[in-house]
Amino acid sequence: RSAMAIRGAYEQLIALKGDTTDEYEGLIAEGWEANADQSVWTFHVREGVTFHDGSPCDAEAVRTSFERLLTLELAPAFEMYRFLSDPSQISAPGPLTVVFTLDRPQPLFEAAVSSQYGGQIVNTVRLKELESEGDWGHGWAELNQEGLGTGPYRITSFEPEEQVILERFDGYWRDWEAGQFDRVVIRVVPEGAARRQLVERGDADIVDGLDPEALQALEADADLVIDHSYSTEVDYIILTVAGPLATPEARQAMCYAFPYDEVIEGIYKGYGKRAVGPVAELCRGFAPGTFQYQTDLAKAKALLAQAGVAEGTELTLMMDAGDAADASTVQLFQANLAEIGITLSVETVTFSTLTGVLFRDVAPEEQPNLMQWGWWPAYNDAWSHLQAQVLCSAQGSAGTNAGYYCNPRVDELLTEALDATDPATYEEALAEAQQILSRDDPPAIYYLQPQWSTVLRRDIQGFAFNPIYVGTFDFFGLRRGA
Repeated sequence: RSAMAIRGAYEQLIALKGDTTDEYEGLIAEGWEANADQSVWTFHVREGVTFHDGSPCDAEAVRTSFERLLTLELAPAFEMYRFLSDPSQISAPGPLTVVFTLDRPQPLFEAAVSSQYGGQIVNTVRLKELESEGDWGHGWAELNQEGLGTGPYRITSFEPEEQVILERFDGYWRDWEAGQFDRVVIRVVPEGAARRQLVERGDADIVDGLDPEALQALEADADLVIDHSYSTEVDYIILTVAGPLATPEARQAMCYAFPYDEVIEGIYKGYGKRAVGPVAELCRGFAPGTFQYQTDLAKAKALLAQAGVAEGTELTLMMDAGDAADASTVQLFQANLAEIGITLSVETVTFSTLTGVLFRDVAPEEQPNLMQWGWWPAYNDAWSHLQAQVLCSAQGSAGTNAGYYCNPRVDELLTEALDATDPATYEEALAEAQQILSRDDPPAIYYLQPQWSTVLRRDIQGFAFNPIYVGTFDFFGLRRGA
């Protein structure tokens, strides 16, 4: 969720417009175009854009910002390396012109540049001044953000895991209007009940992540408005490919044992729907014909026997302690597994502990057997969504493949989608990959496309939920009205 603060202080060359997933507007770039085969993309930087310290954001600043990202191999660099193999392929032939010469024709480059992860332009001149041992100032930047962005708000206070304060940047390139905010305070409030109280009392203007019971109660509050929108998020339970769940049959059994209808209808109460495999319906590359499991305890029990998993086997599931809906989901799953002779032990931990386990490098046998998680793509692309979850090379700290899944055919198909220059090849490769991941060799139980429900005080105007920019807000577009 750090992307929320980043979106207020930093900007990409271009961004998705409003609530759309394939329409763009210029931010730092006022115009852009590709050559005939989409292998060369040219962006025209808007004149007069400055960083928060007053220094100019020109074509060279844009070029060096991407050079820094790629050279340091920061997490989003992997997404950009999909399109070009060396920073030297980015040039600034004029003071306001940036050219990306890609490795091959790439129709999805526009989407990648608009990403809220890694697409933001940073003040590399300032960072170079603070460099230590070739780190482009990264060590300094982790806790200090002064003067580094071009966005409508400056980060003026940063207390990790507590709050971030953003204040209006008077030198912003767009004109401010009446009702827009001078100051934005982003608070970390892990407890859903506390977030609910804050927005009910008017001590918070916007909250999200509330459980279905709270949302149902707040629907009747005349002082609040609730936006219910689907995003590109899919929630799932990671299955570790080791020990009792080492075989596809054992993991298929877990998928058949899951209580899908009870969870969707009984726990989420209309604030979510069944996932159709690992990719959300709103994501480019989603395959509607993907196999979808139904609860079948007899089949689950037979598959466990086929896999050699004996009755009485104990499995461990790790989950975030702060999510009531997740806890209820796991309780229903426990009950189903108990009916077929499997004991599911649940370990509830803080979210930071859970992420530490998800992204660590250990032998697969040291991981919990199951881990509850959710994911959405860096930009509108099923390859982007899947690669970090399931590539053999994305295990441990290299991605979010915490269950150490590895299927060579899935790797081949994702490589085909990665290199595809035409929609048909791209879609066919992704469709086969989704079928394998759902039906033949599942790395997870894909059970939910949650609604992202945002609770706003009624006088907050200008809100637009974007299915790709999940968990963030266009602070410049928000204002307080009557």
